[in-house]
Amino acid sequence: MVRVRIAPSPTGLLHIGTVRTALYNYLFAKHEGGTMILRIEDTDKERSTKEYEKDIIDGLVKLGIAGDEGVHIPGDKGYRQSERTEAYTSDLKKLLEEDKAYYCFCSKERLEKMREDQTAKKLPPRYDGCCAGLDPAESRKKVDGGEKAVIRLRIPQDKEIKFDDVIRGETVFHSRELDDFVIARAIDDPLYNLTVVSDDHDMKITHVIRGEDHISNTPKQILIFEALGWDYPKYAHLPLILNEDKSKLSKRKNKVSIDDYLNEGYLPEALLNFLALLGWNTPDEQEIFSMEELIEKFTLDRVHKGGAVFDIKKLDWINGEYVKKAIKDDVDGFYETVLPFIDGKIPTDDPDLIKKILSDPDFEGRFKKLSEIPEELAPLFGEMPDYPLELLAREKFQITPEMLKTVLPKAKEVLGAVDWERGDSSKSQEISDKLVGIVGELGLKNGQVLWPIRVALSGLERSPNFATLAVYLGKEECARRLDIALEKVV
Repeated sequence: MVRVRIAPSPTGLLHIGTVRTALYNYLFAKHEGGTMILRIEDTDKERSTKEYEKDIIDGLVKLGIAGDEGVHIPGDKGYRQSERTEAYTSDLKKLLEEDKAYYCFCSKERLEKMREDQTAKKLPPRYDGCCAGLDPAESRKKVDGGEKAVIRLRIPQDKEIKFDDVIRGETVFHSRELDDFVIARAIDDPLYNLTVVSDDHDMKITHVIRGEDHISNTPKQILIFEALGWDYPKYAHLPLILNEDKSKLSKRKNKVSIDDYLNEGYLPEALLNFLALLGWNTPDEQEIFSMEELIEKFTLDRVHKGGAVFDIKKLDWINGEYVKKAIKDDVDGFYETVLPFIDGKIPTDDPDLIKKILSDPDFEGRFKKLSEIPEELAPLFGEMPDYPLELLAREKFQITPEMLKTVLPKAKEVLGAVDWERGDSSKSQEISDKLVGIVGELGLKNGQVLWPIRVALSGLERSPNFATLAVYLGKEECARRLDIALEKVV
């Protein structure tokens, strides 16, 4: 039975990279009919906080990829490292008793001097084994007497450490590349490599799917597994997520907290779809997936070895596709989703009108994220932005003020002859035909008539077409805005 885990440290907000790793674990587990665990690695007592832990758990739950067991399940215990000290202490005692680990009493000053000397000789900095030969019984007496000491793993000499990375293939390290590294600050204060091995063993993890920045930890963890007499899981190291300049994703160049994206109006399903494609694809290059399709099609052999560039334009496109689908499938539900983004920015006293606008084909594809919707709908509500005469009399279309003195009153007259209620989209074609008819009647070009009408109704260079604007502004507001435009001319 496949068992995987996501094990974030609560030392910061839920990171986009953590979400991608959680997603791949989730998809793999579901594809294989297995189990995913969410545990918290909170041994970094100085930097770990309950606030960060809550943000991580809430975010993964909100996204629907928190898994089947773990800290997010009421009643589940033992999924925080701070709750497993007894297990770690037992494992450390076993290693010490079997002389596979030893106490090291070297002072910080001695270790710093040792590294300085090694650097001066152009040697790799590594522990010189000063305490490796101490009598274990004497070391225990010193520790029992209150002397401080860390615990180091005894590294086998001349050993090849080989594992078959599911993504990268055979990976080989040599024990001479490692020193006797520290696995605990004290018998009751374990460090990451010891705790993660103990957790993975006790929770029966079969596959460790994590970022490639952990590759250097893998040989150390394999050595701890072997020292404890345990089989180690299969490893799969994911490519890093990169900035556009191919540097590692960082908050200096991109938003990295998942909350930043959700608060900006990216839909959770779209984010997951986008993140799934950051390092994985299908043979047919499909780009829009339901969660069911992702589960069905996800396999580790399709995960890339190279880094994946975080392309915000692609995220915007994917999110836009999800927004279009959400509006078509259930505009009432979508309205409830978008309400926090529009409330207070445009009037919400007529929800049915807003739903009609959102569903109008002329607005299809205009919304890349929910935070853009108030701006897109603003021309249809409230006061129009001030704009210069030059926007009406567009030089590109050779529009003169004299033309506008004819076109704008004519547009007001034509619209005044059409009978419609605000939001009655059935009148859109009639309004369009009437306004287009002005072109031939006045002997002008399309741009010389339709451009200034659209600008007069929206106050913007970019907006929906003139008929759509008229339908959703209503008859009286159209007349008022055309008068405002005419005042700029005369």
